[in-house]
Amino acid sequence: MGHRDNAVWIDLPGRRRTGGTAARGIAGVLALLLVAALASVTHAQSKGELRVKVTGLQSDQGELRWALYNKKEGFATKDGPIVKGVRPIKNGQCEFAIPDLPYGAYALIVGHDVNRDGKIDENPFSAELKGISNYTSKILWFPNFDKAKFRVDKPSVPVEIRVY
Repeated sequence: MGHRDNAVWIDLPGRRRTGGTAARGIAGVLALLLVAALASVTHAQSKGELRVKVTGLQSDQGELRWALYNKKEGFATKDGPIVKGVRPIKNGQCEFAIPDLPYGAYALIVGHDVNRDGKIDENPFSAELKGISNYTSKILWFPNFDKAKFRVDKPSVPVEIRVY
C-alpha cells in the first residue's frame, strides 16, 4: 500500500471511509466545542466582585454600614440600594467583598454606626463618619451618583473609601 492518508477500509458493514476524513471531521467538531466553551466562559465572567476597603474610621466601636447603588434615581436614599450590609471594624478600617455583581456602573456609601442603633446620623458634623466612592472629603450637600460611580467590568474590582 502507498501513503496512509489515502488508505481505504471498511469499518462498519457497507460503509467505506477514506483515511484522514474522519480525523478532519473530529477536529472540526472539537474546534466548534472549544469556541462554544470559550463563549460560555466569557458569558459566565460577565459578573464581578467588588473588593471594598474603608479607612479613616476613628475607632473599632460600633459597626460599618454600607449600601450599593446602581442608578441615579434613588441614590443615597433608604429605598435606593440594590444591596446593603453591616461589617465589623478592626484597627480603624474595614474590608469586605460584594460578589456576583453584573458588569455595570455602581456607587457605594458607607457609614460608621458608632452607637449600633441601626442607622447613620445624617448630620455632617456627627461622630458617625461617612464616605462615598470617589469622594475625597466630607460633603455638606446631597451626593452625586455620576461623581460617585465606578465600573465593575472585570472579575475583581478594588474600591477604597475614606470616611470623613
